[in-house]
Amino acid sequence: MSSGVVTVLRKLPPPDFRYVWLRPEPGSTGALAAAGTAGLAGASAAIWSAGSYALSLGLIAMGSALGLLALARAEPRPPIQRGAREVTMAVVPWGIVVDPDTEPRVLRWPAITRVSVDVSHTMRGGTPAIVSSLVTVHAAHEVLAGRAAGAVDLERLLANLEGYAQEASRPVAADIEGLTALGDGVTEPIAAALLQAADGICATSRGDAQLALPGGGYRTAAARAAAPETIAALRSALSWSHDCPADPRPLAAVLAGALGAAELVPELLGLASSPHPVVAAFGKAAALRLGAPPNRAGSLDEIAVFLFEEDVEIGKQWIASAPTLCLRPGTQAC
Repeated sequence: MSSGVVTVLRKLPPPDFRYVWLRPEPGSTGALAAAGTAGLAGASAAIWSAGSYALSLGLIAMGSALGLLALARAEPRPPIQRGAREVTMAVVPWGIVVDPDTEPRVLRWPAITRVSVDVSHTMRGGTPAIVSSLVTVHAAHEVLAGRAAGAVDLERLLANLEGYAQEASRPVAADIEGLTALGDGVTEPIAAALLQAADGICATSRGDAQLALPGGGYRTAAARAAAPETIAALRSALSWSHDCPADPRPLAAVLAGALGAAELVPELLGLASSPHPVVAAFGKAAALRLGAPPNRAGSLDEIAVFLFEEDVEIGKQWIASAPTLCLRPGTQAC
């Protein structure tokens, strides 16, 4: 909502990439680069799936560097744009991480105006093949560039960048109708307020009616399997009404996780790659709390650089906590 005008957003497919590592053009070659790239890529994928985030990123970085070294003697590569600065960066579903292996700095989608990809080709057995890709990122006050060996699967990002920026800039809702904004998770921590909002909904008669909760208070409701009406109400909120002022999906994810709505795990897993970091974080957290395998849901560490440290810690406490929800000022997650 801007200047009294409601913007109705299109429902876009989420990003279909996990981690695209880009590096500056290398200045020298390595004899074992080509063989090492494939092995490290496979190892990093396996370790990522197992949940070892830091080691996986290290292997991805090494594989990317070796791949670029292998291309140093290849055909001429696309030149960078005048004024652009070549850096190490990673493209992830929630934005771009600059210098991820040293002092990471994040660019969320609303801060990026354009992304372009230029490729260089060679002939292999009479068939053209992409040998390297140059990705250029245009932000408000800088232009960054990085290279990758082979092709990069960023077609969905190139087609939907504006929509991802709009989605990532939406405030988080304090109600499942998406009418009241709670915050955005960018300018201040939001996890504690989000859990308190969920606790408050389940402690009121209006919330009981909305979610078809049984009588006897929230803790009684949390101890029972969610009713079909509850599942339907939360599924509707998780699907995200595009014409409401705020995004109800993080709150609906918290409620699903707290009420034991295991039927909603597929929808929660679908949120894990949302362009909105808070949506993705609580989709992951709720799915893990409900028993989703970590190799499908991922971990909060994957997205931690886009969140406040306080939000990450509260999210981890909540994943491991008992099946009741209570986070009021000065208390621990129940």
